[in-house]
Amino acid sequence: MNNKVTFGLRNVHYSLASLSEDGESWIFAEPKKLKGAQEVSTELIGGATQVYADDQVYATLISNAGSNVTLKLTEVDDEFKKDIFGYEEDSNGNLIELTDAKAKTFALGYEIQGDAKARRIWYYLCTATPIGSASKSKTDSIEANAVSLTITARPIDVSGRPVLRAISNNGDTNYETFLETTPALPVLTANTEG
Repeated sequence: MNNKVTFGLRNVHYSLASLSEDGESWIFAEPKKLKGAQEVSTELIGGATQVYADDQVYATLISNAGSNVTLKLTEVDDEFKKDIFGYEEDSNGNLIELTDAKAKTFALGYEIQGDAKARRIWYYLCTATPIGSASKSKTDSIEANAVSLTITARPIDVSGRPVLRAISNNGDTNYETFLETTPALPVLTANTEG
C-alpha cells in the first residue's frame, strides 16, 4: 500500500563521508542526530527536454543530476557546524567560524510519516553552503527564529550506476536500523537499462 498523504519530519541524521585512501570509494562515519528539524523540501537538478520531429514530440530526454535539498531547523547545533563547516573552538570555548575551512561531504537521512508508510531516506553525497543568521526582537508574541540549510545532494557510484538516495519503508528488512547505523550502499539486484 502506498501513501496517499505524507506529513511530519523527524529522526534527521547526518554521517560524515570521506574518500578512501585510493580515492575509489566513500567511507561513512557513525550517524549523528541533528535536532530541531522543521521542514525539508527537495528539487530535482535537471529536468525534461522535448525532442520534436515529424511535427510531434518524438522523444523526451530526462536529466537527473541530483537534488537541491532545503532543510529548515530551529537552530544548527555546534557539533554540526564543527563537523561540516569546519568551525573550531578557541581557548575560551568560543565557537570560531573560519572562512578558509573546507565544507565536508556528508550523508543526510530523515524520516517522513505517511498514512501507510513511514519512509526513511538517506541521501549519500551531500554538501551544504555556509549558513547565515538572523534574529529579531521579541514583541508581545514570541516567534522562534529558524535557519535553513541549502544542501546539494549528488549521486554516488554503485557498481557503475549513479545512486542518489535510498528509501526504506516500514517492513523492509533494514528499516529499524536504517538511520541509526552507518549508511550502507544498496546492492542492486538487476540492471534495468533498456
